[in-house]
Amino acid sequence: MNFKGHLTSGVVVGVGIAAGAVYYGYIDGDDLQTQVAVAGTALFFALFPDLDTSSVSQRWFFRVVFCGMLVLGWTERYELATLVGIMSLLPLLDHHRGWTHWKISPLVVSLLLGATYEYWQARNAFMGEFDWANVRTLIQGHWIFLCACIVGWYTHLLLDGRFRIFPTDQDHH
Repeated sequence: MNFKGHLTSGVVVGVGIAAGAVYYGYIDGDDLQTQVAVAGTALFFALFPDLDTSSVSQRWFFRVVFCGMLVLGWTERYELATLVGIMSLLPLLDHHRGWTHWKISPLVVSLLLGATYEYWQARNAFMGEFDWANVRTLIQGHWIFLCACIVGWYTHLLLDGRFRIFPTDQDHH
């Protein structure tokens, strides 16, 4: 699949996840900022696996990441800026269609980064007394982003043919 296909699918899946979250009451219908953030997260991960090759899309992606990190720094959201920086560099650590195209990567990487972010948030929220109710509140507020990561990434892998839903005649021989 080419860049335009992954871009289109990322937008469709992202908007679908955000709309579903609003429909089922996980995101307030008036909270446009969270809706855009969820859709943007799915789009980011729909494009993420192909950022390991030099291209026009890679350059534009890093320009957007740079601007996003400036905004996150300006608004003092340093933990999130750190995760965005780490995530955007990870594909460059391996060859094209390397670990970013493994079937297990979306789950492992998303859960690991989600757990790291939740830890940072919990650490800052519980400088005094630890309370499990606060941990549940944090997780409930961020799980939709974890879903957007995983679904966006698996959408990319599906369109790249990593999962054979409709077998061809060659698959039967």
